[in-house]
Amino acid sequence: MKQFVQIFRQCGPALSPEQQTQRAGEVRAWAAAQNAAGRKLDPRLLDGAACQIPPLVESGMAGVGAGAPIVAITFLEAASLGEALESVRTHPGPRYGVSIEVREWTVPQPLAAAVTPG
Repeated sequence: MKQFVQIFRQCGPALSPEQQTQRAGEVRAWAAAQNAAGRKLDPRLLDGAACQIPPLVESGMAGVGAGAPIVAITFLEAASLGEALESVRTHPGPRYGVSIEVREWTVPQPLAAAVTPG
């Protein structure tokens, strides 16, 4: 199994309390189905407050904070990117103004030991 992360961004308008309750129920049902399929979800919700440090040099990239805020991330296991995308296609979030990005991830490799001239 490969490791993937789903990055959730809130793109739509704020939800009413009723919509939030409905979405929460749909997400719980979706998560149960994903876990039953062996995808081992590991979700994390992010607090609304964010502190950002801009780059110290001009990068030519979009400014810090450009785009919709990230509201949650979920780590999951899947056999392939296609399988990870299949799980996202069934997520209820997009019906509630949430975009979902999927990326494969790995644990960083340890730095090689410094070579000393000898």
